[in-house]
Amino acid sequence: MKKILACLLLVSLLACQKRPKPAEIEERLKKAFSGFLYESVNNDSSRVKFRVVEVVYFEEQEGYECEFKVNMAQAGKDTLGVMKATVAKDFSKVSRKL
Repeated sequence: MKKILACLLLVSLLACQKRPKPAEIEERLKKAFSGFLYESVNNDSSRVKFRVVEVVYFEEQEGYECEFKVNMAQAGKDTLGVMKATVAKDFSKVSRKL
């Protein structure tokens, strides 16, 4: 009986995971997209530097639809642009659209 009660307690704790706060989601989206951008240049921050300034996102079933404002600096050039991407719910996969 104690084993069954312990299993039920464990299952209920795992099932009741709290939702992250919007500020936490924004930070994780920024970090995931920044990592994606640096992977595209083989993690060579001496050639180009990216800084994700802002993210606007919409949560969907399969992930987050995002619009990022990104500051890019390289060899005397500095620009601020908008990039769109889809980020998976677990923040492991980024698919850039624009």
